[in-house]
Amino acid sequence: MKSISLRLTLLIACAIVPILYILLPIAHLFVDTSPASMLKSWIDPELLTAVATSLLSAATATILSLCFGLQAAFLISIARFPGKWLLETLLLLPLILPPIVGGVALVDLFGPYAFIGQWTAARGVMLTNSIWGIVLAQWYITGPFLIVTAEAGFRAVPSEFREAAILDGADLLTQFRKIYTPLSQKAIVAGTALTFARAVGEFGATMLMAYHPYTLPVDIWVQFTANGVSGMIPIACGAILVMAICLGIGRWVVRVRQGHQREPSSSASPW
Repeated sequence: MKSISLRLTLLIACAIVPILYILLPIAHLFVDTSPASMLKSWIDPELLTAVATSLLSAATATILSLCFGLQAAFLISIARFPGKWLLETLLLLPLILPPIVGGVALVDLFGPYAFIGQWTAARGVMLTNSIWGIVLAQWYITGPFLIVTAEAGFRAVPSEFREAAILDGADLLTQFRKIYTPLSQKAIVAGTALTFARAVGEFGATMLMAYHPYTLPVDIWVQFTANGVSGMIPIACGAILVMAICLGIGRWVVRVRQGHQREPSSSASPW
């Protein structure tokens, strides 16, 4: 009994370490500031504009990920071809590369001296230092989140459903719309929430693609370079609240969707 109790205590102690390590720095920030100073920092029109820019661009990047990433995830999940593992590996690169490296690649492709950037600029659309530059940076860095989570959901759909649809003459688009997407809603909603939350906080690639207009992370960096750590603590606390609210809303949506979604019966096909 003593051995079991000791092992249980060790297990709990090990579990507490990462929890405390994550929460203590955040809690200490709020100890070092006051609601009044945080409110004073967050009524700055420039900061509020940066927050609005981040939310708008993140929503746009998330919509682009949904419009194109779901189809990519679906085709990758059902396709069998040589080199598939290599394609899946390359699609994960934006998640593991330093974001600033992704920013360099984007500037090299869409920057003012690149062919695409010059072509769009000649038609009045600037792809750098504009809202479009922010969207491109956020989409590039966060898009793989949705592809990876949706692909996992698509892979979990029983193959019998697709086989039955093929026998009924359903094409790939019909299979995608009527079978795979409805049965993968949990994964899709979770991926959407994760993509949006990560896009709001994207900094490295965004800073290179569009230093202006400021997003929330870029504005926080500007405040840090001007005022140091002590001057940006109230802003950082407000940013934590904004991100926590975004993440909380996303998790709430996932829980609501999971609560309302009926689990498919193993003996019944949705087709």
